[in-house]
Amino acid sequence: MTAVSALRQSAKQLPVELAAVVRKALYYVAVLAIFLALAAINLVFRDSGFFIPLLIILAVLCILSLYLRYIRWIFVDYFVVLEGKKVSDAFAYKLNRKLFLELVVTVLAWFFLIGLCSAVIILVFSALSWLSLYVFVDNPVLLAPVFSVLVALFSLILIILSLVLNSLTSNLFTELYYQNKARERTGSDIIVPEPKELCFPSTPEVRKKQIHAALGICLVGIAIATFFLIPVVQDDIDSIDKTVYVTAHRGSSARAPQNTISAFEAAIEDKADYAELDVQETKDGVVVVIHDSNLRHVGGVDANIWDLNYSELQEIDVGSSFSPEFAGEKVPTLDEVIDVTKGKIKLNIELKMSGHKKNLVEKTVRIVEERGIKDECVLSSFDYNALQEVRALNPDLPIGMIIAYVIGDYAELDVEFYSVEPNLVLTKKFMRDAHDDNKEVHIWTLNPKADVSGYVDLGVDTIINDDPVMIRELLHEKQNRSKIEKLTTKFFTFVE
Repeated sequence: MTAVSALRQSAKQLPVELAAVVRKALYYVAVLAIFLALAAINLVFRDSGFFIPLLIILAVLCILSLYLRYIRWIFVDYFVVLEGKKVSDAFAYKLNRKLFLELVVTVLAWFFLIGLCSAVIILVFSALSWLSLYVFVDNPVLLAPVFSVLVALFSLILIILSLVLNSLTSNLFTELYYQNKARERTGSDIIVPEPKELCFPSTPEVRKKQIHAALGICLVGIAIATFFLIPVVQDDIDSIDKTVYVTAHRGSSARAPQNTISAFEAAIEDKADYAELDVQETKDGVVVVIHDSNLRHVGGVDANIWDLNYSELQEIDVGSSFSPEFAGEKVPTLDEVIDVTKGKIKLNIELKMSGHKKNLVEKTVRIVEERGIKDECVLSSFDYNALQEVRALNPDLPIGMIIAYVIGDYAELDVEFYSVEPNLVLTKKFMRDAHDDNKEVHIWTLNPKADVSGYVDLGVDTIINDDPVMIRELLHEKQNRSKIEKLTTKFFTFVE
C-alpha cells in the first residue's frame, strides 16, 4: 500500500474501529470507577487503618484485571479491521488457556524490555546532560543556551523514541496475530512456530538525501526550540536561589490545636514567615478565628458558628480534641490573634464565606486597618466576590485567590497571588504564566517531604504547611546544595 491508500483504508474502517474502542473504554472506565469510588470512601474514613491496606489490594487487583482483559482483547482490532468481523464477534473470540498464558508473559516481557531500553537511553542522555551543564555552570553567557539545547534535544529524543517503540510494538502485535492465524490452521497450541524469514513484497530504500533531510529538519527544530526556550530557561536559572516563604497552616497545627492562640504562638516559635488563619462571624457579628463552620470536629458540639453568640462560643473547649494538654483552649477572635502575633509574624487571613455572613469582609478589613497590620497581612478566599469587596474597601491590601481546580482563565483575576491545591492545579505552565503576570504562587498543604521538595524545585513562592519546622529544614538543605546540584535539579524539573 502507498501511504495515501493506507490512510484512505484507515478512514473507511474508522467507524467500526471506534465502536471497538468505545466498548473497551466502557469496561476500563467501569473498573476504574469502582476503584475510585472505593478511594473516595477511603478519604472519608482515612483515620481507619483498615481501608489503606484494602485500597492497596484493590489497586493491585484493578491493575491485574485491566491487564488480563487487555490481553484477552489483544486481537480484537485485527479481527475488526483485517477480517471484517462484527465488533460483537471480535470480542466473543476466545484464546485457549495455553495461548492466553503465553501472551500474558510475552507482552509483559515486551513492555519490560522497551521500558528497560527507554530507561537506559534516558539515563545515558541524563548523564551527558549533567556533564555538559557541569562544564558551563560558571559561564553565565553560555549556560542558558546550553541548557536550552539540551532540553530541545531531550524532547526530540523522546519523540523519536516514542515513534520507534510504537512502531516496534505494532509490528510485534501484528506478528503475534499472524502467528495465531498459523496456529489455528495447523491446530497447534503454541503461538510461536518454527523461526521463519519474513519476506516483504518491497522494502523501502532509505536514500542519503532522505537522511540528510531528516537531520536538517531535526537541527532546524532544535534551533527554533532553543531560541524560544532561552528567555524561559534564563528565568529558571536566575530563580535558583529565590527566597521561598513558609506559612504555618492554621498556625503550627501539627503540634497545637488548629486556629488557636497556642497554634499561633507555636508558629512564632517555629519561625514561620506567615500564619494562615480562617475567619467567620458569630451570630452577634464577632469575627472569630476558626476553620470548620460546625464545631462537631474541634469541639464535640453539633452547632454552627452562625447560630452561636460569641459568649456561647467561649463555653466550648476546642483544645481537648487535639490533646489533653490543650484542654480549655477557646476559639479566639481576630483581635486576640493580632494581639499575639503583631510584629512577630505576618498573617494570611482567609475569609470563609459560609453563606451566613453578615459583614465579614467589611469587619475584617476594618480590624486590619484599625490594628495597623495592613503591611503585615494578606487576605485570601475561595470567593472572588469577597476579594473584590476587599479591593473596593482598601486597594492597598494584597489579596489572593484560593484555587482547588482550574476552570477558565485565572490570568484575568485581579489578585496578587494564587493559593493552589498543587496536585490538581500546579504545573510548570501554570507557574510560568502566574509569574509572567507578576502573581505569586502559594501551595497548600503538602506534608510529605518529598512532595514539597518537588514543588520547591518547580518555583513556588510560599509553602503553606502544618509543620513549618520541617519546611524550614527542607529549604535549608536545598539552599546548601552546590550550584551544579541546583542547576541539574532545575534541568530535570524543566524536562519533566
